Amino acid sequence: MSSWKDIRSKSLGLEEKKFITTDDMSIEDMAKEITRLMKLGIVHFVYKKKDKKTKTGTVIKGEEREAWGTKFMEIVDHVPHGGDCPPKAVGYTTYFDCEKAGWRVYWDGRLIGYYDEVYTYSEFERLSKSTDV
Repeated sequence: MSSWKDIRSKSLGLEEKKFITTDDMSIEDMAKEITRLMKLGIVHFVYKKKDKKTKTGTVIKGEEREAWGTKFMEIVDHVPHGGDCPPKAVGYTTYFDCEKAGWRVYWDGRLIGYYDEVYTYSEFERLSKSTDV
């Protein structure tokens, strides 16, 4: 179990938030909303990784990736090139992966959904101190 799942399971009193999918809103609107929420804190979302091609030509289908990401710079522990979060390429979202402690990118067209919940910095600190991470 990941440390974020541990944090979530140990946080008492939080009501379960709805998982919003592409059935509930367009991919474009979802990408914008996730980006907006990541600027406020940490967001839990799911996307499909890209397919991989092996040396023999076999295609391995991309798996679902559950991520905890942010663009809230007080949480980010390293900033590339001494600036803000990396620039966004058209159709892609760059985010700081809180579990992997590094910058990641996903294609907006592969979004599956997100939880309608944002961990603020103070919530993040409180939950982090309550675990054995």
